[in-house]
Amino acid sequence: MGILTTVGFIVFLGMILGVLIYFLRQALDSNDSKRIDQHKDHDHFSQ
Repeated sequence: MGILTTVGFIVFLGMILGVLIYFLRQALDSNDSKRIDQHKDHDHFSQ
């Protein structure tokens, strides 16, 4: 019974970690700024 609890706990931690990584990848998506700001010739750093 102890091995089943250990395997279940590892699967549970894997699911929690997978959800965390999924939402972090969405939050840190670098293409998100390109979808919002569609101006291709607009550069904030060049004068």
